[in-house]
Amino acid sequence: MEGHRRGEADDEEEELGLRLGLASAGASAAAAAAGEPPSVGMEFPTSEAAREFYCAYADRAGFAVRTDKSRRSRRDDSVIMRRFVCTREGFHPTRHDDLTESEAAAGKRRRKRLIIREGCMAMCEVTKKEPPLRWVVTKFVAHHVHPVSLPLCPRPPPAGESDGLAGEHAAALDEPTQAATEPSDEPTGAPAAVGNGAPNGGPSFCNRLVRANPAGVRAEVQDLLDYLRKMQAESPGFFYAMQVDSGNCVTNVFWADAKARMAYKSFGDAVTFDTTYRKTKYMMPFAVFRGINHHLQGIIFGCCLLMDETKSSYTWLFDTWLAAMGGRQPDLLVTDQGKAMEAGIARVLPNTRHRFCQRNILSLCKQKLSAVYIQHINLKADLRECVFGAETIEEFQARWDYVIHKYNLEENTWLQSLYDTRQQWAWVYQKGSFFPELLKSQRSERLNKFFKTHFNMKTPLLVLISRFDQVMALSFEKEAQANFVTAYSKPTLKTPSVIERQAAAIYTRAVFDIFQEEFIESLGYHADKIEDGVILKYNVASEEENGRGYIVSFNQLDRKAECTCCKFEYAGILCRHVLRIFFMVGVRNLPEEYIMKRWTMDAVSSVVPDERSLETGVSFPERLVAWYNDLSLDGLTYGMRGAMSPEVYKVAKAALQKAFDDVLAAKYQQMSEHQDMPLPKSQAKRTHTKA
Repeated sequence: MEGHRRGEADDEEEELGLRLGLASAGASAAAAAAGEPPSVGMEFPTSEAAREFYCAYADRAGFAVRTDKSRRSRRDDSVIMRRFVCTREGFHPTRHDDLTESEAAAGKRRRKRLIIREGCMAMCEVTKKEPPLRWVVTKFVAHHVHPVSLPLCPRPPPAGESDGLAGEHAAALDEPTQAATEPSDEPTGAPAAVGNGAPNGGPSFCNRLVRANPAGVRAEVQDLLDYLRKMQAESPGFFYAMQVDSGNCVTNVFWADAKARMAYKSFGDAVTFDTTYRKTKYMMPFAVFRGINHHLQGIIFGCCLLMDETKSSYTWLFDTWLAAMGGRQPDLLVTDQGKAMEAGIARVLPNTRHRFCQRNILSLCKQKLSAVYIQHINLKADLRECVFGAETIEEFQARWDYVIHKYNLEENTWLQSLYDTRQQWAWVYQKGSFFPELLKSQRSERLNKFFKTHFNMKTPLLVLISRFDQVMALSFEKEAQANFVTAYSKPTLKTPSVIERQAAAIYTRAVFDIFQEEFIESLGYHADKIEDGVILKYNVASEEENGRGYIVSFNQLDRKAECTCCKFEYAGILCRHVLRIFFMVGVRNLPEEYIMKRWTMDAVSSVVPDERSLETGVSFPERLVAWYNDLSLDGLTYGMRGAMSPEVYKVAKAALQKAFDDVLAAKYQQMSEHQDMPLPKSQAKRTHTKA
């Protein structure tokens, strides 16, 4: 009878809520769609509507929600209060993981659970009011005691577009919600960087996309989810997201750690989306966003398992990656060719220069013209000259026409379509803008070899990720070594020039080596003045280059120079031709406008707050992420400089401990000032008495 009465009361609530709360529901839905926070006094037709509103706000703000408490009426036992909290509310109870003798004998093992609770006080409490029946927000706490994840703002697909994708999930689908009277550890809404596993009835990888042998697919998904959740719990700066289709299959996964996101802050001007590792059916569907740091080393800006190559999937991927990188679009993005990929980039990154990888273009030529390649062994070299060798547009056109006529390819439609996109892959069209790939081949050949050697379609996902993490750890170690060499050793100077000495003090060792080579080579060039006036023009050439000359223009008023080789424009380093003219006209120091910060020792230094944390239009959760990234970046620099010797280490350790104590004191002081906030729940220690 009691259960029947409780059910009738709940049914009455839903019916009256739907009948009396339509207007407020419409307003709440509009606010929820915008991700607005709740406020005290806000009304909802049902408690479920209030929960959905708070979850929508949580998705936008970057944290996950679970149902914490409910209170029932003494009169009819119906629910009259519900509280929704951050998943990091409270503390985990003390667990005793020792197995009983019978369990140990049976070979049982306890699964280790992640510890993600840390006393967060963010919450929203709604109370049932009548008449008329409504649920009113009576308490709301927006403050979190931990960094929240960067919010992900999915871009809605245009009307009529459908690629078989039912929806985009920032993480895995939620587990079944537990009873309202029981506190639940599992989120009812998942942000972009926090996922919750679903071992029963949760998402799985589509067998047709990821494995020829479907055995163990669901277990692999759960392993992957556990790994991503573990990484995010250990580091709030870790970001991951998943996309699932209408069949509840995971189609794409993206993740990026804090180091990748911080590296993008300094070196995200030029990015390559590298799909080399997925171009054959025997490889894992793995791709990376990568770039080049100030030591000319390859760096990673994020990884993905890309199992679906539709336009909507690429749109989701680039949108997700952009959100993880703080919303700043790169100046340049280099990718392979692909209609779906191009459409996704045009939609998500409209202000980014999109270029095609030249080596991929040559690889496609070999595939599409395989018969001609077999008949003519010189075709490969001639096409390579078209891609890389032409210095002017006229020269490119002449080389292209030569290849077409020499090998009778006038009727080849694929080559014609390739020619139509020449501005996205020919060197002569790239050299006028920053394109560090042209400075030095950073195709990550070591990674290519590593993946081809260790991974195939049978490689478990966790093995893939763990081994890739090892490669990344090695690259971080090499970057630290390069930082040490640059900071604590001096390069050998080959001339008494002030410019060479200035460059040695500014650039990293790897970049200085390139600059020094240009500087030394400039001494072997001669320059002939071909035009006089305010702007001087010189023809600069070397006797060893068969008479090829480059035109350098020098403005006598602002002391600026330009060269037709465009090395400074695409590489950010002055060429030998300009350096030769500087010597002739009496420029004895490198002008500041010719020193690109991304190549200097200070490229990753950060002594001021992150710009996003100071912008007026930035939300509080985004500020938290900006603060976290900024402090983490300083922490990496601190660690590098504090690990120089035992004496320096002791000083750094002591200073760090004092700073840590000061931060904790400030945190607890802030918590004590919010007297209206519910105190974090801690688990009381259990006392055992002997009978």
